[in-house]
Amino acid sequence: MKILNNIIKLTRLPLLLLVVAIQLVTHYCIVEPMVKHADGEVQMGTLPLTLCVLATVFTALGGFFVNDYFDVKIDRINRPITRIVDLFVSRDTIFNLYIGVTTVAVVSAGVLSYIASAFDYFFIFVAVVGLLWFYSSSYKRTPWGSLLLAVAVAMIPVIVCMYDNWFILMHEVSMLIGQESMVALTAFLNNILTKAVVFGVLLAAWIIVVDIIRAMIEEKGEREMECHSLPIVYGHTVAKVVCYVVIALAAVGCGKVALESTAYLSTKAINYFLFTIAPLSIGLCFQLKKSKIRLDYMICTGIIYAVAIFMIVFVMFLGYYYE
Repeated sequence: MKILNNIIKLTRLPLLLLVVAIQLVTHYCIVEPMVKHADGEVQMGTLPLTLCVLATVFTALGGFFVNDYFDVKIDRINRPITRIVDLFVSRDTIFNLYIGVTTVAVVSAGVLSYIASAFDYFFIFVAVVGLLWFYSSSYKRTPWGSLLLAVAVAMIPVIVCMYDNWFILMHEVSMLIGQESMVALTAFLNNILTKAVVFGVLLAAWIIVVDIIRAMIEEKGEREMECHSLPIVYGHTVAKVVCYVVIALAAVGCGKVALESTAYLSTKAINYFLFTIAPLSIGLCFQLKKSKIRLDYMICTGIIYAVAIFMIVFVMFLGYYYE
């Protein structure tokens, strides 16, 4: 039972729930409202959507496990007493769990792609699995490792939108629509995809800050293991400046989305941004500036996750009023 409890801790359940929430709001609050507004119907049913969410969640879970697998030596230095892997759960067990959950992810993606007849999309999941392995095994220990993780995060809303669009496109093709209608449909689906890409890019920007903060927290162990993360190569001051810049860009991006949403939400969109994401972004910068110990940096991470939740809620409001 103790081993099971420790394995559950390694799943980072709150983060997995965030992944589920991101994909569901993308489907129900971005794609569906836009399609219904155009007098259409979403064609991706419950089973394909469930398979897409399962494949994404288990891919993320595999990423968590493989990250823990490769971080054992660093964790021995940074968390000699509180670490879980190699202390309460063996490294071999973690690797076997990684194989198991990754298999579930790949099989789910394979079945989904078979149902959709979109086999090219299957390889996106395979690529992300490889990307997370490469990130955990080596790339996270470089100054640019955060960018690789950001790509994986950006795909969370994008992949479900891609499948949504594909099901709509296949349905319309089966109806033998004309060339002009096909051109208009393609433009419409690209517009939907653009919304999902913007959502994904903004989430990715915040995750870059999270990863840089993680590197600052784990600097002692990473330095001992001769890693070359951003804080080690350029120092904490430069790492924090990079965080400030990314935070500013992400906040401006969220503000731009809010401004463009006034057509549907009136002043509610701007007010929502000014009273949630904007103050949290400013508070994050001040908190990061004074951060010196692990607890300080963990507060920064908590603020970023709060921003992510507020972004999800905003998309929910946008979907509701768009209809």
